[in-house]
Amino acid sequence: MKIKDIMTAKPLTLTTDSTVKEAAELMQKNDIGAIPITNSENEKLMGIITDRDIILRCISKDFDTNTTTVKDIMTENVITVCPENSITESSRIMAKNKVRRLPVCENGKVVGMVSLGDISRSKLMFAETAAAFCDICENSAE
Repeated sequence: MKIKDIMTAKPLTLTTDSTVKEAAELMQKNDIGAIPITNSENEKLMGIITDRDIILRCISKDFDTNTTTVKDIMTENVITVCPENSITESSRIMAKNKVRRLPVCENGKVVGMVSLGDISRSKLMFAETAAAFCDICENSAE
């Protein structure tokens, strides 16, 4: 099975000039924990912002969520997968890097998002998902 079979296609994105408040509101409204950040010119992936980034890199430092941009706190050099990646390989990437969500990209553009939850719901992946959960949770501050 491939990532394209289980990913969320056409995920919500924000541009680098969006505010942290806009990101938090979008996450809350759509019950999501991460948003890929793209540039406004050609929609290339520039980074990712998570609910955890908002807490640790903005709120805890007393930054103003109305004026702080996502570019100021996002994670850059994001680990991604391609739609053709296998679910097994993608779960290994998540476990190795201790991340729960990965943007799915083609030619630098975000075409989907895949989460550990998506992988856990794929019927063929119970063992891999269990191993990934253990690896991610072990000694993880996330």
